[in-house]
Amino acid sequence: MDAYLRPSTSSSDAKPKPAKLRRYVDNYLELGFIQSSDGRPKCVVCLQVLANEAMKPAKLKRHLMTKHPGLKDKTMDFFRLKSEEYMLQKTRLVNLATTSEKAQRASYLVAQRIAKSKKPHSIGQELLLPAAVEMCEAVLGTEAANKLKTVPLSNDTVRRRIEELSADIQSQLLDRLRSCEQFSIQLDESTDISSAAQLIVLVRYPWEGDILEDFLFCKEVPGKTTGEEIFRLLDAFMTEARLSWEKCVAVCTDGAAAMTSRKSGVTARIKSVNPRIMATHCMLQRQALASKDMEPDLHSVLNTAVTAVNFVKSRALQSRLFGQLCRDMDAGHDALLYHCEVRWLSRGKVLQRVFELRREMAEFMTEEKPNIAQFFTDPESMAKLAYLADIFNILNSLNLSIQGGHTSILEVSNKITAFMKKTVLWRRRIQDGITDMFPQLSEFLHTNNLSVATVRKVATSHLTSLSEHFSSYFSDVNTDAWDWVHDPFAPAATANGLTGKAEEQLLELSCDRTLKARFQQVNLANFWPSLSHEYPELTAEAMQILLPFPTTYLCESSFSTLTAMKNKYRARLQEEDDLRVCLSTITPRIGKLCCERQAHPSH
Repeated sequence: MDAYLRPSTSSSDAKPKPAKLRRYVDNYLELGFIQSSDGRPKCVVCLQVLANEAMKPAKLKRHLMTKHPGLKDKTMDFFRLKSEEYMLQKTRLVNLATTSEKAQRASYLVAQRIAKSKKPHSIGQELLLPAAVEMCEAVLGTEAANKLKTVPLSNDTVRRRIEELSADIQSQLLDRLRSCEQFSIQLDESTDISSAAQLIVLVRYPWEGDILEDFLFCKEVPGKTTGEEIFRLLDAFMTEARLSWEKCVAVCTDGAAAMTSRKSGVTARIKSVNPRIMATHCMLQRQALASKDMEPDLHSVLNTAVTAVNFVKSRALQSRLFGQLCRDMDAGHDALLYHCEVRWLSRGKVLQRVFELRREMAEFMTEEKPNIAQFFTDPESMAKLAYLADIFNILNSLNLSIQGGHTSILEVSNKITAFMKKTVLWRRRIQDGITDMFPQLSEFLHTNNLSVATVRKVATSHLTSLSEHFSSYFSDVNTDAWDWVHDPFAPAATANGLTGKAEEQLLELSCDRTLKARFQQVNLANFWPSLSHEYPELTAEAMQILLPFPTTYLCESSFSTLTAMKNKYRARLQEEDDLRVCLSTITPRIGKLCCERQAHPSH
């Protein structure tokens, strides 16, 4: 029997045949040995692995007598139980490792969701995990709830997870920017809750047949927020990220002196590095500036309305009494809105609400502010207020139409041009006694049997002034020069300023019926980037029109996110990583992050 179980080779590393191993396991478990993973005998008591030549019964028995003399009289059932305990221990270790890996991935997913919801990092351990455990225990049982307890969601863990997610997102974005040929940026600076000046920069770039927008960085500006300091911060990031200014085709800023000054502004310094760059002033801000000035009579109406609002809103008691009056009179609203100069839509909303509550305002002001009450009962003043409410509602609609991401200069310019032409039409129509383009004014005049002459002079003068201001602020808007980008297949599309090669490619493109059919099915942001290989010169020229940001809306939206995220309770937050995870459209590679880090259970 010993000869039968002896290994087939004299080498100590040789493995016995499977049939012999099966007989070995069956016959020698009573000596306390099982087969190890590499085929050699393994003691179930001390877990020592012997050489293959030790499979002789005499050698196995000698190990039992010398190493475990107290177990020499134990039965085979004892060693079988030891073997089962060892196998069960291995299973538990495997399950623990698998559970830790799943818990680590869950930790990344929850941290990403916390950042996107702009919540404190401690909410994971204080709210999310206890709530998830209780729900699992109630629905799935205690075993599932215990598995959730291993998910690491402490404050420091969530912070580290967000930092790692942010680093991965930034790495992907910078790789894309280094590989693409062109990109544009928009930037703005503002002060946060901790009085720190924050510079936010966003980028637009072509990628895989589309034009994408993403968060680039948020940095604190040290010292004064001058053009020199802002450019130094921006240039240092470009150098560290290995991004070339030559690839940047446009920069969009607001109208602050630090941004647009001819000599020391950020745009001037960027142009000193890349003279071909296009610098654009935010069209949202230009639209707000163009509509700010108005006739003295209209300005007096606006000031009176704002004074009345401040009188009601400045005291809590006055606000409560006014709200009760509105409810008693069955008004559509029971509160007024504050006027704020820096908010784009504030003026129109305030005037609209005041005009709707004009009767309630007249009743409320009768005792304490009789002069303001007389203003709300004067038909001519109310007609002017109705005109202001209508015209600023239209301006608000224009403002809203050019807000948002993924808007191009072509789209915004078309809407601005259309509005300027409308002002000319409205001026002519109101001179003819037609007011149907201003619904509230038209209804008020009709209800009170008033003539259009009541507001004809002031409205005509204001529309003329509005048209002139828009023409002045948007003098650079020339949509005719960009017709070939908007529709390269139009017969009358002009191509001024193109190189000879690009113009030849435009002619080839205009004759391609296959691409013409495709052009009618997709938007410009999907059409032009897809032609980069077939028509490279022409696509590069089109990208210089489609890539520039027309507004700094994304920066303003990012500052709103920063305000919600970094409040007085989180004034020491290092905001860049949270902002990037919250605002970026790039999906972090959580699987890659999990593979690079060892999984640990919650503690």
